[in-house]
Amino acid sequence: MPATDLHLAVEIAPWWTTAVYEHAGTVHPVYFAGHARLPSGVIPDPATGTLLTGTAALTAGLLAPDGYRPDPMALAQTGTGTEPVAAVLAHVANHVCSLAGTPVTTLTIVTATVWGHRARQRLQQAAHHAGLPVPGIVTAGAALSAGTATAGRFALVATAAPDLTILDLEGDYQQVAHADIRDPGHPDIDTALVARLADPPPTGWQVVREVRQARTVLAGQPRASLLLPAPHPAAVLERADVTAAAAPHLARIPEAVTQALTDADLDTADVTTVIVAGDDAVLPDLAAAVTATGLPAAVVVDDPHAVTRGALRITRPRAGATAPSGVTAATGRLPRTRITLTNLVRVAILAAASVALLLQTIATADIGRIGGDITGVLLPVENIGLAAALAVLTAWTAAQLVPTTWLTSAHADDDVTTGTLLRRGYLGAAALGLAVAGLWGLGAGVGVGVTDPAYLETALTCAVPLAACAALIALVAPRIPQDTVASWLVHASPPVTAIALAAAGVYLQRAAFTYTFPVDLIGTKGPVQIAGAILLGVATALTATRQPLLRLITAVVLGGGYALVSSVSTIPYLTWAYIAVLLWWAGTTTATTITAATPQAGTWLKRWTHQTR
Repeated sequence: MPATDLHLAVEIAPWWTTAVYEHAGTVHPVYFAGHARLPSGVIPDPATGTLLTGTAALTAGLLAPDGYRPDPMALAQTGTGTEPVAAVLAHVANHVCSLAGTPVTTLTIVTATVWGHRARQRLQQAAHHAGLPVPGIVTAGAALSAGTATAGRFALVATAAPDLTILDLEGDYQQVAHADIRDPGHPDIDTALVARLADPPPTGWQVVREVRQARTVLAGQPRASLLLPAPHPAAVLERADVTAAAAPHLARIPEAVTQALTDADLDTADVTTVIVAGDDAVLPDLAAAVTATGLPAAVVVDDPHAVTRGALRITRPRAGATAPSGVTAATGRLPRTRITLTNLVRVAILAAASVALLLQTIATADIGRIGGDITGVLLPVENIGLAAALAVLTAWTAAQLVPTTWLTSAHADDDVTTGTLLRRGYLGAAALGLAVAGLWGLGAGVGVGVTDPAYLETALTCAVPLAACAALIALVAPRIPQDTVASWLVHASPPVTAIALAAAGVYLQRAAFTYTFPVDLIGTKGPVQIAGAILLGVATALTATRQPLLRLITAVVLGGGYALVSSVSTIPYLTWAYIAVLLWWAGTTTATTITAATPQAGTWLKRWTHQTR
C-alpha cells in the first residue's frame, strides 16, 4: 500500500476494543494510555449531551450505571442505534491518526459472527458518521484464521463464548458452519459465576464486567478478587469455580462439533487446523475438549491484537474501497490528527523564505542620496513579488492542516464536516495571504524610505492570482467525494521543498551580486552565484511538473542552463519565470480540484478542447 495510506482495523467487542493499523508498510498494535485494550462502552455526557467513550465513559458509568452502554456493537446489530459505534470508531481513529500523523484511508471492522445485510449497512452508516471510509467487515473467526499459521483448507475456530466456527480458508475465509456451545439446562458461564458471589446474586453490568475481568485473571492465577456494587462486599473467584461453571457446556462440544461438521458437509479429517482463542480461564478445558473429538491439537491464541491483525491481513488487498455515492467532504468528516513537527516545519520554511527574501531586498537596496534626501532606489521588485507569493502559499499550507488537525481533545469528535473546514481554511488563507502580501509591498517602501506604488502593485500582482485560486478551492472543495479527500490534500499541498530551493537560489544570486551574506564571509561570489542559479533552475523544474522522469530531465537542463546564463541582467527574468511557474502550479491545482468536485466540468473541458482543435 502507498506510504501515505493508513489502514485501520478495529474490533469493538462487548467489553473491550482493540485495534491495529498499517502505515508505510508496517503494522502497529494500538495502545491506549499504555493498555492494549480500550473499554468499549459509551455514556452521554450530562454537560454536553455528546457520547463519552473509553476510560472517561467507564468512569462516568460507574457513577451513573443506568446510562452506560457496554456493548455498542449489539446496539448497531439490533438496530437500536449506530451513534455509540460511531463514537467509539471516532475515538480510536482520532487516537491512531495522532500517532501516525495522517488520516485513515482504509477501515476494517470485526464482528463476532456473520451479520445480515441491514446490520452491515448500519455499521457502514456508523463509519460514515465517524468520518471514516466505507469499512471492510470480517468476522472474528475469519480474522483469527488469517492471522494464525494454518494448514489445509478448513479450519475450526473455538472461542471462550463458548462457540465454534468452521471456515473455508481457500474460499476467502468463508464461514461454512457455526455452533454455540450451550447446555440449555444450565445457566451460561457468567450467570453461574455471578450466582457464586452472593445470595441473592448481585445484578448490573458492573458485576458482569468484574466477572469477565476475573476470568481473564484466572487464566494465569489461581484466584481473583472482584469489587461488587454496594451493599455487597468484595468477593473472590477461583479457577475451579470457572471450571465448574463451564463444565456442563463444554460437555456438549462433541455434539456441537458433529453438528457443525454435518452443516458444513465435512468429515473430521477435512479439518486440518484448530484454533482456540481468548484470554480466559476456560481456554485450557476448551482446547482439551475440542481435541478429544478427534480433531488436530489446538493452537491457542491469547494475543489481544490477534483478531485485528488477521482482519488487517484479510482486507489489505481491498484497500481503497469507494464511498457510497453522494458522500462528499460537505457531508462527511475525516478524523482529526495532532499537529506534527513536519506540519509546522513546512509552514515555517515558507514563512522564513518569504521574510528572508523581503529583508534581503530591503537591506541590499541601492539608495541614492543627495544630502539627507533620497533621490532614487534600485532594488529587485521581482523579489518583492516572490516574497508576497510565498506569503500566500504559507497561508495555503497552513490551510491544509485545518481539515485533519485538532488542537484540543475537547473538539476531537465534533460534528464539523471536512467540507466546512476546507472552506474556512482556504478562505482564511486567501484573505490572510493577500493581507500579508499587501503589507510586504508597503513594508518594502517603508524599509527603503520611499513610498513607491510599484512595490505594492508588484506584491499584489503576484499574490492576487494565488489568493483567487485559494478562494476558488474553498468554494468547490466541499463537493469533493469523501473517499478522495485524503489523496486530494496530498495533491494540493504546495511543493515546499522546491519552493525552498527556489527561494535559496534567488537569495544566493542576490547575495553574489551585492557582496552580502554569505558571500562576504567566503570572499568570492562565483560559486555562490552558480549555486544559486542551479538551485533556481532545479526548483523551477520540480515545481512545473509532477512526472518523475520529466522532472529529472528538466532539472538537469534548467539547472545547467541557469548556471550559464545567470547575470545581473538575467536574474530578474529567471525570478519572474519562477513566479510564473508558481502561478501555473496554483492554476493546475485549482483545475484539478474543480474536476474532482464537479466531474461534469472535466467532461465539458475535454469536449471544449476537442472542438477547438
